[in-house]
Amino acid sequence: MLQVQTMETCWSRPDSGWLKLNTDGSSLGNPGQSSYGGLIRNECGGWVCGYVGNIGFDTSLSSEVWGIMMGLRLIRVMDLNNVIIETDSQAALLMITVDRVDESDPLSWMVKSCRKDMADLKCFMVHVKRDRNRCADLLARLGGNQDEEFAVCDDPPTELVPLLEDDACNLTFV
Repeated sequence: MLQVQTMETCWSRPDSGWLKLNTDGSSLGNPGQSSYGGLIRNECGGWVCGYVGNIGFDTSLSSEVWGIMMGLRLIRVMDLNNVIIETDSQAALLMITVDRVDESDPLSWMVKSCRKDMADLKCFMVHVKRDRNRCADLLARLGGNQDEEFAVCDDPPTELVPLLEDDACNLTFV
């Protein structure tokens, strides 16, 4: 008998009236060639927009923070509100929301930017497991294939469409 059930490992839709920003970073080595990506989806799982960026040689933590910071900048430019930010980087989440960051830390300026934008835009950030962040992971890896530090995707890249459809259905067949 075929059973259909919702699994905790699937991306979950935001509540009505909310959007979700999923972000991720990618570093081929630590440090190594680094990039980031993210996407904003509505309460039905529909694509609002996405972004990718290549930051050159950097660390995995830096690429995660870049992804969050650039997602917040996109939210500001698009004049969006009621946005939940999901990241699979516990270290980036703690650095931005809890930890004190020394001025000498090379990421301190990005952390300050994220904190200010989150306060101004009334966003909040949560940690998710990697398998709930597959779309952002793919975009982060695609960011390494381009020259730009930041590029907005009005439409999802072709290779992302199957993952978006899986997430929008939020169902797993057992």
